[in-house]
Amino acid sequence: MAAKKFDDVNRAAQFLPFDALKGLSEEIQSRIEKRSRIERKELSEERQEEISSVLCKINKGTTVKVEFYSCGHYYEEEGLVLCINFPYHYLIIGQEKIFFDDIYEICIVAK
Repeated sequence: MAAKKFDDVNRAAQFLPFDALKGLSEEIQSRIEKRSRIERKELSEERQEEISSVLCKINKGTTVKVEFYSCGHYYEEEGLVLCINFPYHYLIIGQEKIFFDDIYEICIVAK
């Protein structure tokens, strides 16, 4: 009798991953993400100058905290600057490539 109960559980479990409408959950997630997007905040000239002055002080290996805009959302990243490219206006922190124009706030973290 115990074997029959075990077989019933396995039989029910095989239908759990069944998705009647292929891609429905991905489409729902995509629509939720699109609707949760926010507009980019406008930067004042003073804030742009502050960001510029901090960027001039940064070198490879400097620890920074950055708030930046990407794909309709604001994100924060903190870590070592692996690369800073002034001609192409970007810096890399970890796996994140952040363009200077997308930076909303940046500060150097004291060690």
